[in-house]
Parts: sequence; structure tokens; C-alpha cells
Amino acid sequence: MKLESAEWQALLPVFSETFKIWSPGLSRRDYLEYQFKQANHPWARRNLRHLTLVSSGKIVSSLKFSTIELQVRAETYKIGGIGAVYTQLACRSKGYASELMEETIELAKDEEFQGLLLFSDIDCGFYTRFGFEEIGAADLLIHLPFIKGTPVFPAHINVDDDVTMTIEIEGNSFELSQEKFLPDHLDYTSRHYRQWLRRQSYGITRNQQYFSYKLMRENYLHTHSRLAWPALSIMTVKTKDASAGYAVTESAGGVVRILEIVAPRSAREAIWAALLVRSVQQKMMRIRAWEGLAADFAPGFNLKQLIKTAGLEEVFPPGFKGQLNYYDRSWGRGMLLPFVDTLEDLHMSAPCPLVELDHL
Repeated sequence: MKLESAEWQALLPVFSETFKIWSPGLSRRDYLEYQFKQANHPWARRNLRHLTLVSSGKIVSSLKFSTIELQVRAETYKIGGIGAVYTQLACRSKGYASELMEETIELAKDEEFQGLLLFSDIDCGFYTRFGFEEIGAADLLIHLPFIKGTPVFPAHINVDDDVTMTIEIEGNSFELSQEKFLPDHLDYTSRHYRQWLRRQSYGITRNQQYFSYKLMRENYLHTHSRLAWPALSIMTVKTKDASAGYAVTESAGGVVRILEIVAPRSAREAIWAALLVRSVQQKMMRIRAWEGLAADFAPGFNLKQLIKTAGLEEVFPPGFKGQLNYYDRSWGRGMLLPFVDTLEDLHMSAPCPLVELDHL
């Protein structure tokens, strides 16, 4: 069998089956529209292919293959992103998924990709057979104390309303605004992300179209899913002189999930303080985040120093230890297959610097 690139229409039999396992609360009609919108987004038309194995005119196995760039120590590498690996139910246990992976790896090498990246929702053992190495995949979890009544914040934290607040930390004043993450924010996020990426050990490069593609997917699910899919929020932070960065979050079921924080160190402390204030104010029970954000709490790796620096000691109960808990997740585990020597050791970076919004 030969590896082929398939158009959206030819993939309808695949979507008919994957709807049963990958439709995040969408109706069948909405799920097909969701796939159509992804395939026809401007970023996807340039960077996303559906690769398939075909037998007797029918697709037996398929995956998504995207072209992304990985920035590593100021160098840029062409990387293939693999997602949605699926074998049709009637074609299982015949080695088609393995053949699909082998053919895709050969294609990537022929097209001079310098590595492959994926996030696995199954046992990673399947992908290690092809040389993939696991990268960090822990969830960071912070249990918040319940505070009776309306919390009272110190004078240097001015909570104006549900959108804006000002915080002073070590003599520096920060203005923070939180609102729904919309396309209007893409220029802001793209600009700050580029600046932030220069300081990271590695990460996926983004332009406005990439951001737009990610945001389109999330907003579609929020609008159409019957599972009350949470909307993404963006918290922007400004100093007296200029804008300083942002955080992307979502909230549901008493849990705040931080998808990424993109800002220099001083502004990151202000963002974390603001997220704690909002979480306490809204009676949230937990904060969850991707493991890369743990680096913000080195070397103590708890909230105590942040609470002290932000002047929040009087808000939290005296016995609150501010522990960071880690859970090895069974889904979305990152894996990397390098084709060049300079990428060989990336899987050993801890904590993993990739962020939640970049999961393929």
C-alpha cells in the first residue's frame, strides 16, 4: 500500500467512525463542520495534511500531519506534527497503523523534516517502537483553601471589577485585565509570544495564523459542544511603561486551568498573584497547569514565596502550605522523534517547556 494525501470529502468514512470517540460533545453535523473548518483554515491549508493508507479504494488507516517549526536555542527546525492516528474498525489487527507510521516517518525524512512531534492518548509503547521518546507530561495541581465570606485583599491589590485589577509587587505596579480570548487579541499574543520564545530552551514558533487556528478550534467547541466546553480567557498585564505579557486560562467545575503564561519573570509573578486573587474571589477549588509552569516556583516549588512577595499572607489561612502536586497524565503525552543530532536530548528537558495550547 502507498501513503496518500486525502481531501476532506474522502475522509468522511473516517470521520463517521471517529465521531463516536473524538466528538467532544458535538452533534454529528457539527463534528463534520468542525473537521471542515479545521481543514480549510488558512493556516491548515498551508501546513496540514491528512495522510492515509488505501486498500481496494478504501481508507484503512489515517493521521493528521502538520508542518510546524521548533525553535531551539535560537535555531529553527522543521518538524512534522502527528495527530489523530486512526485505523478503521474493520481493518484492525492487520498492522496498518504501524505501516502508516513507518511510511509517514519515511515521507518526513524525504521531505527533509528534522524531527517529528506528537501527543499520545494511548499507551506510548506503540510509538516508542518507531524511536519516539517521551517528553514531560505531568499536570501541575494546586489545591486552594476555602475562604468563608467575601475575601478582603490588602490595599496594594485593587480589584476594580470582574475584569480589571491593579497589583503592586516590590514597588512595581501592574494593571491586569481578564476577558474572553478573541481574534482581536491575536496581534498582542503573537508579539509577546515571539519575545517570550527567545528566552525558552525550546518551543513551537507561532504566527497570527497559527494562533487563529488554535483559537478557532477552541471557540467552535465552546459554541457548539453539549459538554459546556469552557471558553478561553486571556489575562493581559501592563506596567506603567508598556504591555508585559498574558496568560490564557479556562474555568469549569471549580477548576481554573492555565494553558500558558507568556511574560518575563516580574510580570509572571503579577499574573500568578492575580490568578490566585481571582480564584479565591470566585471560590475555585483548584488550579491546574501544564508542568512547564512549575519553573515559576523554583527553587522552593510551592506558593509560599509568591504569597509573601505578593503580600497575600493575610488572605490565605495560616496553615496553607501552598503545595504543588504533580500527576502523570495518561492522555496527551508528548513524544519526540529527532532526525538530527542537535535535537537528540530535547526529551530530557525538565520541566518540559512546551505549553498546553500547542498540543496537536
